[in-house]
Amino acid sequence: MTTILKAVEKGELLTAVTTLLGYTPTESLVIAPFRGTRSHGALRVDLPTATDADALAAYTAEWLGTVVRLGGVTMIAAAIYTDGDQTRHALLAETLRTMCDLLGLDVAAIFYATPATWGEYFTGEEHTEPAPALANAPALAEGDQHAGIELPATDPALAAAVASATFPTDDEASLTAMLEGVLTADLDAPEPSTLAHLAAVMVIPALRDAALIQWASDEQTGREAVAAQTAYSTAGTAIPEHLGRIMVGDTMHRPDPDRLGAALAACRIAAAHVTGHEHAALLAAAAWLAWALGRSTHAGHYLDHAAQADPDLTIVDVLSRLLATGTLPAWIFIQ
Repeated sequence: MTTILKAVEKGELLTAVTTLLGYTPTESLVIAPFRGTRSHGALRVDLPTATDADALAAYTAEWLGTVVRLGGVTMIAAAIYTDGDQTRHALLAETLRTMCDLLGLDVAAIFYATPATWGEYFTGEEHTEPAPALANAPALAEGDQHAGIELPATDPALAAAVASATFPTDDEASLTAMLEGVLTADLDAPEPSTLAHLAAVMVIPALRDAALIQWASDEQTGREAVAAQTAYSTAGTAIPEHLGRIMVGDTMHRPDPDRLGAALAACRIAAAHVTGHEHAALLAAAAWLAWALGRSTHAGHYLDHAAQADPDLTIVDVLSRLLATGTLPAWIFIQ
């Protein structure tokens, strides 16, 4: 269901930008792209660490370039959220406005928001009261962009049960059935054998990749991916291009976010109850799933911890390059 948000006042537009994001971020730049008068989501990125003119120009060019990939973007509204003095980011706001002008993009407003004030750059306008509410606006999630990033608490009894659990030897059908099953499993009372099975699969790179492809598509494609990965491992047969494109996000098929979210939840709880290589492999899978959902902050967190647990994971290098260059999956830009 689509919620229509109508912002008339400038303060309502700031509220709309935050609402599009779904939470109130910290130390972030948020850009909401518009086609005409209709917005299409919002992009959040960490504020830049370098503040010289060249660095800010490169930063704004990179993220505006990401925004215009949506196609048909004619205008943006932006907000800089900071816990410090908003004047520290005035040059960023000016650079953003200048870059929009060069790209032919209109700027509805560039706001700032601190814990105590909000206002609009270039107008001198500042307010100490909260930005006005919007009718029909959904409630914001609690916390900032880091909320929910930590793994669930480890239950020692469950961890012991997972460590001693047995599960069937995989054939293609039982493997893909298990991968489908975790999407609807009761994670408030997970089966130790399911978590152990999932961990055992994730530690094998070929099967992990097949699992990620299945979660981003369907079980039939998962079977194809398992067969392709097996052929690659045993005979060096090239992975079909359409499967490889899913792994690097280079496809215009939008995965079901509910599938990705359920898989992420399963990998997170499994990672909290295993150690060593299995823990690292599950964190790496969680990083890919978070990236596939457009949650780069969470992806980076899981990836860092995966690399610490197992520096030899090859998927860490691949995902690290994608995150370092700000690359998002192509399906993020589908409307």
